[in-house]
Amino acid sequence: MAETWTVRRLRLWVKDYLASRCVESPMVCADLLIGHVLKCDRVRLYMDVERVALTSELEQLRALVQRAGRHEPVQYLVGTWSFFGCELEVAPSTLIPRPATEALVSEAIDRLRAVAASSAASSAASKEAETPLRIADLCTGTGCIAIAIGRALLASRAGRRQLAWQGVAPADPVEPVDEPAHRQVEIFATECVSAAAELAKRNVAAHSLGAIIHVEEGDLDAPFSGRSFENSFDLVCANPPYISDAEWADLAKNVRDYEPASALRGGCDGLDFVRRIIAGASGWLKPGGSLLVEISASQGEPALALACEARLVDVKILLDLEGHPRVLAARARAV
Repeated sequence: MAETWTVRRLRLWVKDYLASRCVESPMVCADLLIGHVLKCDRVRLYMDVERVALTSELEQLRALVQRAGRHEPVQYLVGTWSFFGCELEVAPSTLIPRPATEALVSEAIDRLRAVAASSAASSAASKEAETPLRIADLCTGTGCIAIAIGRALLASRAGRRQLAWQGVAPADPVEPVDEPAHRQVEIFATECVSAAAELAKRNVAAHSLGAIIHVEEGDLDAPFSGRSFENSFDLVCANPPYISDAEWADLAKNVRDYEPASALRGGCDGLDFVRRIIAGASGWLKPGGSLLVEISASQGEPALALACEARLVDVKILLDLEGHPRVLAARARAV
């Protein structure tokens, strides 16, 4: 008699198999793989524990579990991952988005909302059109930072306009909520790896943000040259390669062996790309505009020194959600 493989039994088997091979968070990985094969979310797995898997599903799951047991990232196996509430396509052409990067996104949103509020107040006083926010996301990878920022800004701006339209805000004339998105926010996301740039474009399209996010292939700020973008950005942000040669050997096997080295390694001290971004930031930022760069937890002091050398101001290191030094924050000098 053939064995009956219910969801309950599969979860235990996959979890134990992955744990025996020292895969991190084996229960979470088991649920992701089983949910992917059975085409259901994690909640459904809990609710339908007696659901019996088909033979074809068992064969597909077995193959994926074997690959996961060799430390191939589960995110690549299922093809999607969530970041800042956004479901994104992921693939080996670029990094898997990580919770640590959400610290950069949260800070970016707070700063940009403050800029937008100031711009709205100035526009109301002068009766002139509100200035769009302009943002650069260098080394965009999956597009996760640009997408998370874009979604948040459009939601906050739509909400503010809706309140004004309902008479809650000051009674100055305001534009309807359906104002074309490109008049509110402009995000330019650059990526030097062709496959990653195409992936980012698919993610942008999947979130219906093509009107405000422009993914362009090129190295760091190279796509901006010759386009009159000098001193026009409210924010320049980046999650560049920053793993030093010394740290490379200590990376987890699933990262070192499967995620692209070109998106991870930042040279001998890990700061090759960080240096270039900091050095060029003042040329692209508006007076008082912000620079946010993700760094390694070990790079706080040298990153601060680089920012000071570049004559940036309000320089600080921000912590990620786990309390590690993670984001270099600075501003361009005000006029």
